[in-house]
Parts: sequence; C-alpha cells; structure tokens
Amino acid sequence: MVNLRERITKNGIKSLGTNELVAVILGNGTKGQNVIELADEIVLKSQNLNLNMEQLISHKGIGIAQACKILAALELGQRKLEIDSVLNQIVDLSSLSKHLIKKIGNSPQEKLVAVYLDNGYHVIAEKIIFVGTTDAATVHPRDIIREALYVSATQIVVAHNHPSGRNEPSENDKNFSLRLLKCCQLMGINLIDHIIVTKNTHSSLKSQKII
Repeated sequence: MVNLRERITKNGIKSLGTNELVAVILGNGTKGQNVIELADEIVLKSQNLNLNMEQLISHKGIGIAQACKILAALELGQRKLEIDSVLNQIVDLSSLSKHLIKKIGNSPQEKLVAVYLDNGYHVIAEKIIFVGTTDAATVHPRDIIREALYVSATQIVVAHNHPSGRNEPSENDKNFSLRLLKCCQLMGINLIDHIIVTKNTHSSLKSQKII
C-alpha cells in the first residue's frame, strides 16, 4: 500500500492500473487476501466497473463503508466527464465525437447532449438536455432550440448514447432527427449532425443521409 502511495507521489495517479486504484480506495485487504488480490477480484468480476452496492458487499471483506467509497469514486469520475466540455474550442466532427463518447458513452441511461456553435464552429455552449431510461429518451425539439436561441447559436450538433452498445439509429432516432431538422430550418439554425455514441464507437445520421 505504501508502495502505491509512493508511486502516486512520484509518477502521478495515472501510473496506477485499475486494480491498483481500487486497492488505494480500499486501503486494506482481508485476513486471507491482501488488498491487491481483493481489488483484482472486484475488477475481474465487474463488467467495465459497472458496480453496485450488492455486488461489492458480496465480496468477502467488503463492508458498506468500503463499498460506498468505491461507488462514490466511480460516480465522481462520471460526473467529472459530464462536466468536461469543449467550450470555446473550434471543433470538427471527429474530435467532437470522441469527446461525446467520453462524456456519455458509458452512461447506463440514455442522455441527449446538444452542442451549440457559432458560424466559425466555435463551441459556445454544451448542455445535457435530457436523461432518460435505459431504453428510451423522450425530448422535444423545442427544448434544444430554446437553448440555441438563448445563447445565439447558429449551428447545433446533437448526440445521444445507446446503453445497449448498438450504434445503429432506431426508427425513433430517425423520426426525432427529421423533426429537429425541420424545426431548425424554420428558425434558421443549421443542424450539423445527430451522433449516436456507445462506449467505444459512434455513428452519424448525417453521413447515413438520414438528415
């Protein structure tokens, strides 16, 4: 444990592996298992660190207090990603898609994000418009356009994640995109694209000629 702290002090937190980060949070192992072995077990049995209280306390030596520490750390990391933005940057669709994958790709719920730009492709605002269930997101185009008018945006990119891991647009995705496109055209706003993201990939409704 001391060695891990020394490595963090000397080389930074990024020098540690995922199991070692969990070990730092736990602090101690159990009578028959050191802290690294316990952390290895937790990471191995989790699916991309998709953990909950029940899963954590099922491990021998993990009580509610330690489980809460791990869950709090995971939630803090997720919130940090959601806060991160590309505000004031000039973006292209490739870099923006990578940013959106990091921002919402791992979310267990559908989230719809709108990125607002000026004519020079400077990002002037970025907002999570809607958080839905694990299989559906319901949002009206006016919710997106209202914010565009408020920040005087002339262009919009919208994106939402598919927790299922499939990046193909659903019929609902296509219908929503067409409704949003018509509303944007009426208001003189350019809908640049609607991007669907998963944990590792993205797809563009614009490139598929859906909008």
